[in-house]
Amino acid sequence: MKKLLTVVAVLATFAVNAQTNTFPTSGSVGIGTTTPTAKLQVVDNARNYYVNRAIPGSTTDNVTIDYLLLHEIYTSTLVPDQCVMGKITGVRGNTGAYNRKWTVEVNTASAYNTNKGTLISYNEPAKLVTVVYNGKNYLAVEIAKLASLYYFSFTGYANNETLLLVTGSAVSNPQPFIPTDVVSISGIAATSGPSWTTNGWTKALKFNNGGAIEFTSLTRSFGLGATGNQLYLFHANADGTGGSNYFMMADGNNGNMTIGGSTIPTNYKLTVEGTLGARRVKVQQGAWSDYVFHPDYQLPSLQEVESFVKTNRHLPDIPSEKEVKADGLDLGEFDNRLLKKVEELTLYIIELNKTVEALNKKVATQEEIISKLSPALSAAK
Repeated sequence: MKKLLTVVAVLATFAVNAQTNTFPTSGSVGIGTTTPTAKLQVVDNARNYYVNRAIPGSTTDNVTIDYLLLHEIYTSTLVPDQCVMGKITGVRGNTGAYNRKWTVEVNTASAYNTNKGTLISYNEPAKLVTVVYNGKNYLAVEIAKLASLYYFSFTGYANNETLLLVTGSAVSNPQPFIPTDVVSISGIAATSGPSWTTNGWTKALKFNNGGAIEFTSLTRSFGLGATGNQLYLFHANADGTGGSNYFMMADGNNGNMTIGGSTIPTNYKLTVEGTLGARRVKVQQGAWSDYVFHPDYQLPSLQEVESFVKTNRHLPDIPSEKEVKADGLDLGEFDNRLLKKVEELTLYIIELNKTVEALNKKVATQEEIISKLSPALSAAK
């Protein structure tokens, strides 16, 4: 009798719950709902959970940026709870297109007067942005202008979601979303705890396989990334186009760096392709030209200098125009050589001054003699 009552109770419970469930022989399955919008939709605790929910449409084939609208956001009017928390995937790959799967994880929410959101992109660049569509403000995933993606689907929690794929021409005023969360990652990333053996630093964030950190403005996209043995600081247009425009490159093998160049020379620690401006430049020198004032220094005669200049058309110990064009100019060494010439000129002037003083004394003596002889000469006339 007790067993019979237990079976009756279980069947009664299933019958009651079955009023909000649907298990058709084909089609979508709903638990907690009789109108599922995905292959499997679970509604419990006032939350919707979707499994492989299809998002119709495909991106344009390398024509423009596309946007996947997630949900409306707060701007100036209070909004009800809206969220998308889960994984969105897309597919590209067949005999006529290269194999690339597109995956992002989003955790976004707008409620009352606050918008929050983070995005992690695994395979291709993607950004979390705000756009205006049909006069309403949305949080959206910006999909890069590449070959077409198909078969979008969403798995995760969502409430008052939009999940609509639109082209770039259908939206206006795209803006980078500024998250209030501690970390927002777009790219291939992973946290890592072990210390580096070289200097004892602990890795807080690690980017693998050529991943880069991106900083975006309305008109420019800036990146910091590494590939091979080199670290790059570069920029592109806001939509990611514009080629590889490098601000700075560093070589991990030798520590050499270049600013404004496209290659890193191996014979300089730092090269600058362009004009370098500075308030002060300090050059450390191992030797200086004060030896010119040593008593043993052999000062070249002016005749020797004149002969050298006539033959070579530049000063001794000073590089020629041809040498400067070919090899550049060592500022520290050149200043040292210029100082040497100034010190040699000083010695020439000192010697010249001695000669002038001697001549002045000789002239004064002669004038004194002439003055004494003048009366006698006048009388003799």
